Amino acid sequence: MDVTEPTRRSPVLVVGGTGMLAAVVGALLREGLTTVVVPRNPPVPAAFGTPGTAGGVLIPVSADYTEPEPFARTIRRAAARTGPFRQAVLWVHAEGRPHAYAAVADTLTQDASVIEVVGSGALAPTAPAPRPPEAFGPHIRHRTVVLGFTGDGPRTRWLDHGEIGTGVLAALRAPQGDRLRVVGRVRPWEDRPSA
Repeated sequence: MDVTEPTRRSPVLVVGGTGMLAAVVGALLREGLTTVVVPRNPPVPAAFGTPGTAGGVLIPVSADYTEPEPFARTIRRAAARTGPFRQAVLWVHAEGRPHAYAAVADTLTQDASVIEVVGSGALAPTAPAPRPPEAFGPHIRHRTVVLGFTGDGPRTRWLDHGEIGTGVLAALRAPQGDRLRVVGRVRPWEDRPSA
């Protein structure tokens, strides 16, 4: 895995790509893709697993999506280096979404695919149905991945990083018609773990 020189083959943007999405980044690198990772804290390349031999390129750029202007500048610089992003995986907390998504939208190809990763609250009984963010417009293929929980009855737990990574990768590789994917489960709502 090269950590410096980008390739022009289908660059992918992953915002929030360390921690629970590290396995997603590792898989993209093993597939030979140039992957721009935007964590709020500098990543450790070993977190992404064995690099494989496909020639993936990791480009880590630190930016905090809660700081709109620096975040937008960082994303634009990364896209200038790699070319526009054909795919994006976004794990952004609600308060940062409007400006972070606007910044990302400016760096996508016309036929880009965006995976928006959200917590189980997106499917709470009182929550409005998930919709594509306005920032992406009609030409972007948007899909929502809702992170739920697992287990039976009162013995439930939140998903671990491996389960989350597997679910997000499945969504990334799924047919475009699959607009909403729940990893784990969110029903019955009362079964959610308390901590």
